[in-house]
Amino acid sequence: MITSAEERLLAGLVRAIKMNSRGWIDAVEAVSEDGIPIAHESDNPNFNSEYIAAAAAAVCGAISAVIELMGAKGYKRFNIQLDNGRFILIRQYKGYYMVCLTRPNPNLGYVELLLEAYLSE
Repeated sequence: MITSAEERLLAGLVRAIKMNSRGWIDAVEAVSEDGIPIAHESDNPNFNSEYIAAAAAAVCGAISAVIELMGAKGYKRFNIQLDNGRFILIRQYKGYYMVCLTRPNPNLGYVELLLEAYLSE
């Protein structure tokens, strides 16, 4: 069960990542491993955090299954490049997923450094 202290921590991280992204990130969401949205920031008023959370948890579960079948030892992050030049970046963070959607053709190096700075354990 998530505590209010954890919710505040995740909400603060989401807000800080979005605010310090220099406009390269359109949306950030913290998601529990079972697909519950915890906190999000988005430039899109139609952002549906429940659908994003459920989809992110499903994708992460599928990737975990493939990694296990390959005999590997898990993962910490993965990137998906979309046809329109955007990226979906998913990072594991203390039992949660941080999901980011970039703007088209982002400064990916900066975004990666930003996420590493905020999410390194």
